[in-house]
Amino acid sequence: MAKSSDGEKTMKAVLFDMDGLIFDTESLYKKSWQRAAKEQGFDLCDEFYQGFIGVQDGECERRLQHHFGAEFDLQRFIRCRDQDFAERSAQGIDYKKGFETLMRHLKQNGVRAAIVTSSGRKEVLRNFAGREILEQFECLITSDEVSQGKPAPDGYLMACQQLNLKPSQCLALEDSNNGVKSALAAGCSVIMVPDLLPPEPPLIEKVTLVDSLTEVIALIPTTTPC
Repeated sequence: MAKSSDGEKTMKAVLFDMDGLIFDTESLYKKSWQRAAKEQGFDLCDEFYQGFIGVQDGECERRLQHHFGAEFDLQRFIRCRDQDFAERSAQGIDYKKGFETLMRHLKQNGVRAAIVTSSGRKEVLRNFAGREILEQFECLITSDEVSQGKPAPDGYLMACQQLNLKPSQCLALEDSNNGVKSALAAGCSVIMVPDLLPPEPPLIEKVTLVDSLTEVIALIPTTTPC
């Protein structure tokens, strides 16, 4: 954790990514994207898809169009992908291990929370539908609020600004390499909980790695914030 010159822990807020970090959605997205491509006879292989993790949908769709060429019907793909994901997630999407326990810990200890996600606001509201826990987040930064998505730092900087905190006072929780790069570029401390991808070697020395959100609790100072 970041510390001031006198050793006092200064972490005031936890900034959460959403997909693959709060919700177990990344594997569902992957299946939906690959099925929608296959519906047109295109093969969206695992290796190519991995580059989409932590990136805004619009940029991923641009890459797909460029990769597959003029014969690829992007609007048809989007309709098929969205319908497939809606069907897969209709029964609800599970929280990742430790999320609810971590949120209770933050609330009990007066630690503030926010969401910084590459998904749109509509997707966030859909995933949290019927769950009161969304009200515990003081601000919600989505792809609709920023011009540059992850790995650019814009979303994290905006969250810090809305919380009236310095990035050094905020801890980011991320599952993707692009998300980690975004938070580090903003100046936040980072804990990475890898989901579909392992951390890139240059990032390993810059973050704390854990296997689940359950392990994050022991790493968060519990002093009452000013």
